[in-house]
Amino acid sequence: MVQRGFLAVVVVGLLSLGGGCAAESDVDEGEEEPAESALALSALNNLTLNGTHLNGTQLNGVRFNGVRFNGVRFNGVSLSATTLVGTRATDGRRFQGADFIGVDIDAVLDDLSTMTVRITDIVERGGLSYYTVKYNAGGGLWANICGEGLEAIPVRGTWDAATGDYADDGSSFTFGCQGAAIGKCAEWGYNGWAPRAECNGTVCASRDLSYLHQACVRLVRADYCGDGVPHTRAGTAIDIWDALGIQTETQGSGMVVEAEWTVDGAACVRHTRWKGLGTSNPDRDYIMTHCPERWAGNDTICGGGSSTFHKANGFSTPLGQRRLLRNASFTSNVSPL
Repeated sequence: MVQRGFLAVVVVGLLSLGGGCAAESDVDEGEEEPAESALALSALNNLTLNGTHLNGTQLNGVRFNGVRFNGVRFNGVSLSATTLVGTRATDGRRFQGADFIGVDIDAVLDDLSTMTVRITDIVERGGLSYYTVKYNAGGGLWANICGEGLEAIPVRGTWDAATGDYADDGSSFTFGCQGAAIGKCAEWGYNGWAPRAECNGTVCASRDLSYLHQACVRLVRADYCGDGVPHTRAGTAIDIWDALGIQTETQGSGMVVEAEWTVDGAACVRHTRWKGLGTSNPDRDYIMTHCPERWAGNDTICGGGSSTFHKANGFSTPLGQRRLLRNASFTSNVSPL
């Protein structure tokens, strides 16, 4: 599957699950003047997840710890696939899906300042729930956290803004904006809430697709060393396919196998997505300095038939260690220094 263009911002969030909050009436915050953190959010809008920035320091570790509608808080809020569910504190009425349109969520940013984000629309497409989420931009205006016209897909767990590491303690989720790696990988079918069977002869096993989603996020950003440092450019064309056949290789693309991917980044790299002028290759130099064991060189296992990417070799390999994804890219991409 050939893909290009991954430009957007991602908001990382933590949602309170089953907090047992008592009902309370809060003043509607829709007319507040924006806090400094909200202004910072506006300034950082449209940073790229697969470019130099992950999501900006002001957005690092945004935590959602309260859901309310017209001042009445919700209890037991959780995420079922990409659909929010919960109960209203006053009467125990169950809410889900579009019932969450109009709710306010208390958000805490990395500098411990607080702001309110609001879900203004929810639509279902292709088995996914897409949320329009906004923050108070002042003057009675609410601005889209992803950029105007873009929607977000909630995905279980959070990503460390510095290292790109994934964590899921059962109480958190991330708003993955359209066009950015987290949301895009969910749209590609790597859905951690929907296990998929893999069979090797007569033996079948259930595969947790959250592992493929994690590997996909590393792949999209060309995070070769798995340390959170991206090595790509917005709009770069790539071809991506996986060990389970959710996405398949595009024949005749003219691209060459670039790397094989695990949840920890590239297991091996045959060539970098971009290179410099002449013999310069800063991304290869980075690999050789920080994770030289990942440079494939002439290693035929990388992209070959004996890789654990193939079920004949990898069926018994734990998903956290297996080579789950492959990608190809052009070898002619040159980035002037």
